[in-house]
Amino acid sequence: MKMKNVLAVACTLAIACVMSFGLVSEAFAAMPHAPVHIATLLDAVREYGPDLAIPLIVMRANLAELQKRATDKIAELKDDTAPDAARTIQADHKKLLEDIEALQGEIRKAEQDEANANGTVTPPANPTANSDGARAADIYDIGTRAGMTNEVIQAALRNGTAVDAFRAQAFDHMTAQSARTPTSGVHVVRDEAETRRAGLTTALAFRLGGIDQPTGDQASQARGFIDNHDVVEFAAAAMGYRGMLRTVREREEMLERAFHATSDFPAIFSSAINTLLERRYALAQPTYRRISRRRDFVDFRPHYAVSVGEFPMLEKLTESGEIKFGTFGEGKETIAVLPYAKGIRVSRQMMVNDRLNAIGEVLGGYGRTVARFEEITFYAMMLSANTKLSDGQVVFHANHNNLAAAGSAITVASIGAGKAAMRKQKNLDGATMNVQPSILLVSPDKETEALQYLSPINANDAIKVNPHVGTLEPVVAAELSGNAWYLFASPDEAAVYQWGLLDGYSAPRIRFDEPFGTQGQAMTVEHDFGVGAIEFRGAYKDPGA
Repeated sequence: MKMKNVLAVACTLAIACVMSFGLVSEAFAAMPHAPVHIATLLDAVREYGPDLAIPLIVMRANLAELQKRATDKIAELKDDTAPDAARTIQADHKKLLEDIEALQGEIRKAEQDEANANGTVTPPANPTANSDGARAADIYDIGTRAGMTNEVIQAALRNGTAVDAFRAQAFDHMTAQSARTPTSGVHVVRDEAETRRAGLTTALAFRLGGIDQPTGDQASQARGFIDNHDVVEFAAAAMGYRGMLRTVREREEMLERAFHATSDFPAIFSSAINTLLERRYALAQPTYRRISRRRDFVDFRPHYAVSVGEFPMLEKLTESGEIKFGTFGEGKETIAVLPYAKGIRVSRQMMVNDRLNAIGEVLGGYGRTVARFEEITFYAMMLSANTKLSDGQVVFHANHNNLAAAGSAITVASIGAGKAAMRKQKNLDGATMNVQPSILLVSPDKETEALQYLSPINANDAIKVNPHVGTLEPVVAAELSGNAWYLFASPDEAAVYQWGLLDGYSAPRIRFDEPFGTQGQAMTVEHDFGVGAIEFRGAYKDPGA
């Protein structure tokens, strides 16, 4: 026991010695784990004897550090703190408050003991913290950081709320705010580089003719790039180059750097060109789309085009209330989308010297070229003897009752025969369809005849009146030739042919194959397109005369 008291006294003297040299506030403040060391030392001192007096300066230093840690703990609670993390912070903060309260009790007891022994007035546990000015500053700081209203902060100041109590109140406020407005830890922010890319793409697409004058956010992003007039200037802007490019060599080197380096220019140029290509493709109006229905495809495998018969006719209920069930027929035709592509090259001279006019025409013109390719592909399929339906027959066949036995000119009688044949067509269940034709399709060789026939004429003789005027729309396809003519119903009513693209694509697209080099820029135009026959009842053919 004697040895224990000696060790305790030694520990006390060691602590007092350190504190007497003013090392507590500075040395321990520089050590993030100082409260742990002090607490450990205090426990050791207590273990060696209840008669040992722990210096108040040590306990006060430990109290100040604990209060600082409690304040820092509140600061860890943010608007986007996850609920689980918020609960952990709250538990840690509560434990710190409990330690503070316990330590304050020990300090008050030690101060009282010291006052009783010396006959002096007991000093406050933390004079600075308990003074009115310091308390007001602490409460204001805590309340502001916690996002509390000024009314709440002022009320705490007027009511004499203790700093520790107000700190707990602030923590509860922040926890409640976090629970009411949970936020994701992921924030989508458009950075400066992304905005710059978007602005360059918009400006280049406008200069190429791919979009109209940008407005709104697009105009704001494109401001500063819209006055560029050639590819080299856009490449320099993408590379962040602000100098003048005076010689051909400098312009070539800039293009080579832009297309080879890890810059955004290839993606910017590709996006602007594809915007132009899509616009020109959309402006094209091939005639095949007037007589066929669109259906896009999810992959390159053959897809079934299902023809379903009408719902079975209603029947009278029997006396017992029995309902008779019927069936409806179903037929299947297959159609597939196929990939197509063509490599092209924009010359080095055009890239270096052109002010975007020729490049826009060459690449944008490919939109019209692709639409023309679709037109050629469709009519080649339509006229091919190999295009057969699931019954093994071509679309226009005598067995389908949609082919005139002998050719005739476009007359009231021949048109009437074609209309009658279409109205009499029967569906898979044998019900009459009464299909109404709306399109007269002819070749350029029959265009004049078709227009003359469908032109309204005020005839004096009732026999000369054309009853079909206004019921048919003439469509002329350059891919057709000769005297044959066709009647088609609206594809929405009775489609005979179907076309489509690969799902997710609405136009052809350009992809860069090679970086800029001595021969210019190599790229490929790619397009996925499918077309085929799916029915025969919505059309009629006359070989013509």
